[in-house]
Amino acid sequence: MEYTGTLLHQAEARTKVLDGQGHTVPVLCMDIELDNALHTPMHVEQPFPAASHEQARAAAHRLKRGMRVTVQAPLVSVRLGATASHIHVIPEAQEEAPCQP
Repeated sequence: MEYTGTLLHQAEARTKVLDGQGHTVPVLCMDIELDNALHTPMHVEQPFPAASHEQARAAAHRLKRGMRVTVQAPLVSVRLGATASHIHVIPEAQEEAPCQP
């Protein structure tokens, strides 16, 4: 999938924990405003190899607020997030007793 939009702020290099063992990798993080009717914001993370903190920082330094970018991401990695105002519980369906003659 490809997403095109405008960087909302300077990209950042961060460290992401991969597992319960404490293994980490550098990630490039940025938020973009997508080119769609709703101008949807999208958070993007690009992982780098474990020993590549400098490369992640250099990439983040190049990506400035207001720049237009295209992000390529596999569909299986795309997550949808929302800030909920309320969450409703849906009751489980009750099994109906079979009719007896």
